[in-house]
Amino acid sequence: MAIKRQLDGLNYRQAQKRNSERFFLFSRKQQHNLRQQGYKNLGWDKVCQSWNLLQKYEYISLPIDLVDFARKKAEARYQKAKEGNNLEEILAAGKSIISSIKMKYQ
Repeated sequence: MAIKRQLDGLNYRQAQKRNSERFFLFSRKQQHNLRQQGYKNLGWDKVCQSWNLLQKYEYISLPIDLVDFARKKAEARYQKAKEGNNLEEILAAGKSIISSIKMKYQ
């Protein structure tokens, strides 16, 4: 039986997803710089190396876009409500998504 590897308690797919979510918070130029420094989110060893790289790079220059953060949180809330078939929560989350999009374009 193979031993399952973990990174911070996450399996391969979870670690890969966390890397991608963090990576796409950076600007295109920052993403390009990360790729030049060795970011590659494919293969267990590369996923681990990329996570370490993202953590180091984050301290240097993490862009903070509160509107985008609010939209992502609202979308996650919407998905959770949709999975639970909670109509009231789906509507409330949908309103939150619309509000965050309005903030972005005002």
